[in-house]
Amino acid sequence: MWPVVEPAIEFVLDLQTPRGEILWARHADNTPWSFALLTGSSSMTHSIRCAVAMAEELGHERPSWELGAARLAHVIRTEPSAFAPKDRWAMDWYYPVLAGVVRGEPGFDRMAAKADEFIIEGRGVRCVSDQPWVTTAETCECAMAYLSLGESDRATELFADIQRFRQADGSYFTGVVFPQDVSFPDTESSTYSAAAVILLADALSGASGASDLFTDHDLLPGLIDVDIPAAMAAEIDAEANPAS
Repeated sequence: MWPVVEPAIEFVLDLQTPRGEILWARHADNTPWSFALLTGSSSMTHSIRCAVAMAEELGHERPSWELGAARLAHVIRTEPSAFAPKDRWAMDWYYPVLAGVVRGEPGFDRMAAKADEFIIEGRGVRCVSDQPWVTTAETCECAMAYLSLGESDRATELFADIQRFRQADGSYFTGVVFPQDVSFPDTESSTYSAAAVILLADALSGASGASDLFTDHDLLPGLIDVDIPAAMAAEIDAEANPAS
């Protein structure tokens, strides 16, 4: 799959700004969109590190990918204003931890800061903070964020919370509205919800060789320690003064 992975990562990093965030998309005429998303950029950091691991396995050197991931992680940690405001969404709360960008004590602090806002005890994680909609995918992803911090009991509790969403055929409702206790969208069972359940079940059980991919971030190549401002200045200078 390397011939697919390489151009995909190059496409993504081509949308990285000098500050470090990665813009969300391109228009049909190839012009970049004007904003970046925190959830998306966190996920991209993890994906780029996976791509670097693949490159190393295949004997390729991709220092620009390592620099891109480091710059992206830096802006996620230090520049919240670089991203479109999505504070209502649970994903913007836990994704920097889930993706391994915010770890250790800062990770604990981040998860503690909004747990009461997004977690409905005994029911799961609400998708947005101002609506009583508990969703399967957000609950499972949040549980993996906790698991990455070593909080396995919390992760297990959240997994248990969404088992009531499981249907007779093994699928899970996308979400349930409380206190009415009805599925929303009505009777929808989405594939992305099923995928999140599988990832969390695997992370909790250790059933597959990839079970630690989202919970043990030391498995991936580390984020390189670089002077981010100097790296940015060098890149800007290279763009302004291309070699002849």
